Amino acid sequence: MKRSLIALVAATIGACAPVPPLPAQASYTARGQEPGWSLAIANGQIDYHGNYGDKHIIVPAPEPRTTFNGHRYETQRLIVDITHGRCNDAMSGQGFADQVMVIADGETYRGCGGERRSDWDL
Repeated sequence: MKRSLIALVAATIGACAPVPPLPAQASYTARGQEPGWSLAIANGQIDYHGNYGDKHIIVPAPEPRTTFNGHRYETQRLIVDITHGRCNDAMSGQGFADQVMVIADGETYRGCGGERRSDWDL
């Protein structure tokens, strides 16, 4: 009984381990629909194009904060929440590894990002 309890606790602690932060040099892209937007995090900056290109924000990328199941970048004009979990593009049905929420100048947009997952296509 004692050994199985110890194994259960060890397995539970391992399952709840924090998500490691993204490497500083990593490149990341995301996109969403209605209105169309795109985001790139690379070379120490966040580059956001919103409302089909009418809005353009470039800011230095802060260190991402680890969240429950992803990462969060927070600046005065942009907040980017990346949650690791299946996401399908609203228009194309293409699958991606992450759900992404962007708050740009107080307006919230949702979409997909990270690794393209063709096995998750709709």
